[in-house]
Amino acid sequence: MAIYLYSVLRATPEPPPTLLGIDGAPVRGVDLGGLGAWVSEMASTTVVPSPQRAKEHDRVVRVALERETPLPARFGQVVAGEDELRAVLSERRSTLESGLDRVAGSVEMTVRMLVPAPRRAAIDNPVVGPGGADSGRRYLERVAAVQREERNVLATAGILRDRVSSAVGDLVRAQSFAGAVAGSSLATLSHLVPRERIEAYRRALQTLREQDPALTIMISGPWAPYSFTEGIGT
Repeated sequence: MAIYLYSVLRATPEPPPTLLGIDGAPVRGVDLGGLGAWVSEMASTTVVPSPQRAKEHDRVVRVALERETPLPARFGQVVAGEDELRAVLSERRSTLESGLDRVAGSVEMTVRMLVPAPRRAAIDNPVVGPGGADSGRRYLERVAAVQREERNVLATAGILRDRVSSAVGDLVRAQSFAGAVAGSSLATLSHLVPRERIEAYRRALQTLREQDPALTIMISGPWAPYSFTEGIGT
């Protein structure tokens, strides 16, 4: 029977007996001697990604987070059986223990920041007319203008990141920044925050918003520390 992996934990807390994971499969714990894994038994080693299955995976990780801070596995990590699971995790035990030490007592908080999106109409809708050379020159000028604007957007995102980082200061243990992807005007800043500092962290960002109403930031969490663990892969 194949084994699907959700997360690795330190103290092997048992999942609730009613907890269900991927495709409604029951979740159980595997004792690894000082470490533990939450898993489900599967009929196949292949799990086709879908929004529903991603939610089911994350639901199990969230329940684990209620007990301690786990190392969440990437979606779709399946091995042929429990013996293989034990072998794989045993090989990585030192890395797993270091990762658990790093995130212990903390959660991930997320700040999404609205940044201006570059206007691409100049490139997407170039003017092509009888004056070929002139039209080509105008097109290249538009390309250069958009590139300048994109650099400005990156600079603005960096400024926003630094302002948020300064506001939360020593309330966070680590941070991870992802700039706005193509077609999006949102940049994401993730923080590893000790559980006892979550409310102070939220207050610090609320104060920042009150000081600058034009600053558009959205705060969410707590989450499992997906951004601060090397994805557990099999």
